[in-house]
Amino acid sequence: MAEMIVEIVSLEQAVWTGTARMVRVRTSEGDIGILPGHEAVAGILKPGDFAVDPVDGSRLEGTIDAGFVFVDNDRVTIVADNVELPGAAAA
Repeated sequence: MAEMIVEIVSLEQAVWTGTARMVRVRTSEGDIGILPGHEAVAGILKPGDFAVDPVDGSRLEGTIDAGFVFVDNDRVTIVADNVELPGAAAA
């Protein structure tokens, strides 16, 4: 099954890193779903909810403050001022 590498980083620490099948974030252009093979994109994140469907484990859901999302070559990087991911251990 296709997968991508996802990194979620706040200003203070790495929050979560792993492989995933899907990422959903809210950008200044609207909500986007990112799947493996997604075209390269950079976007400005709006504060709100996000979700990650890891390859191993259950869905991660959290909230972020303003930040950026970068997608390229099956790699998704989320950089936000603040990230709240209940129940996830820091990477």
